[in-house]
Amino acid sequence: MSGLRDRLNRLKPSSPGANPPTVQERAEDHEWIGLDARMERNEWGQFVLRERRYSLDYRHGLYALGDLIGHASVLDVLNRSAGSLSGHEALLFLDTETTGLGIGAGNVPFMVGIGYYQGESYVVEQLFIRNPAEELAMLAYLREKLQSFSRVISYNGRTFDWPVLKNRFILNRIQLEDRHLHQIDLLYTSRSIWRSTLPSCRLGTVEEARLGVLREEDVPGSMAPALYFQYLAEGNPQAIEGVFDHNERDILSLSVLASHVTRLVQGRIRLSELEAGELYRVGAWLDKLELPELAEQAFRQLAERNGDEIRELRMPMAAYFKKKGDYRQAVRIWEDSIEENRNAGKFIPSVEPFIELAIHYEHRMKNAKQALAYAEEALQAARKRISLARGDRKQRLLAENLQKRIERLMRKVDKQMPMLFDVDEEIEPTN
Repeated sequence: MSGLRDRLNRLKPSSPGANPPTVQERAEDHEWIGLDARMERNEWGQFVLRERRYSLDYRHGLYALGDLIGHASVLDVLNRSAGSLSGHEALLFLDTETTGLGIGAGNVPFMVGIGYYQGESYVVEQLFIRNPAEELAMLAYLREKLQSFSRVISYNGRTFDWPVLKNRFILNRIQLEDRHLHQIDLLYTSRSIWRSTLPSCRLGTVEEARLGVLREEDVPGSMAPALYFQYLAEGNPQAIEGVFDHNERDILSLSVLASHVTRLVQGRIRLSELEAGELYRVGAWLDKLELPELAEQAFRQLAERNGDEIRELRMPMAAYFKKKGDYRQAVRIWEDSIEENRNAGKFIPSVEPFIELAIHYEHRMKNAKQALAYAEEALQAARKRISLARGDRKQRLLAENLQKRIERLMRKVDKQMPMLFDVDEEIEPTN
């Protein structure tokens, strides 16, 4: 251990910044001018740093980078264990480019992109190592940066970027104090909202479909490792230029995606403009976040859509209203579903709305006769399904349970019918 410390100490300048750059250092700086980058040197060595500043009114797709200001604290609803967020200055947007896909010791983050608000600017910094020997200096710089923030916003960072970085700190024997850092991973939010309406929840797909960001001549993230290895072989900074641009766009997109999410959480997006599937997912997501008023607004607006648009969503919608105790709305949806199936002339209607209505009329309305009618229709539908799917144990079990329900309801109906007694009628005498 002492030998390693001695070697590291020899890298430290006796008085940082006192010595003018050497000829080699000036040549290294000049090499990266074409990429608008420079060499950053500290007591642990050096690495490449590219810094770009954007005005807050700079638009990246549909949003300006400053749109998040004044609304950043809303993001804490995504991580309720984080405490209280003071403002946008506490946010650090993070994205890494690595040599592989795993989170093991062999995966090295050769580029770390960070974005943050500073004064009237949104700053993007990209830390790049020209070889593994520069990783220590890069991590030391990053550690100092992290102390100024309390929220790390990423896209799949909770399970990938951050574990990779923490492993590298450990392997380089740099102690990282990260108890003050809370992770806000927008990939989980994207999956909650768009997993059933977009082809994928990749950041590139989400930003194009929902944020209005169109990337032209973008290097796919999957190509980043190969381009880095090309740079290592050739030593030409131009080989890695596309990776710098890709990473920078990711950092910009994280900011505007965060703005989009805050608008959803605050009810500042027109729900009427969302397609039915997305509107349902937004409602379910808001309900999960314990924002009942906004969730109810989404579901009630969805319930007003036409039948074709919400056909596949009727049952989960009804389940939501049943859970909230709004049985009037739930019954209406179940009945609409049955009527829709009948009008469509479906040979085998859905069994579920019949069962739900049978349960509702038996237990809540205490109307055994109406419950019996729905249970019998449910049994007919279940038997049709059994005839088409022979040996389907689930359908057979359902039919058996329905038969038991019908027998119980028939006994209840008998009890609810008025008792008939034989009464001698008085016959009036005739004249």
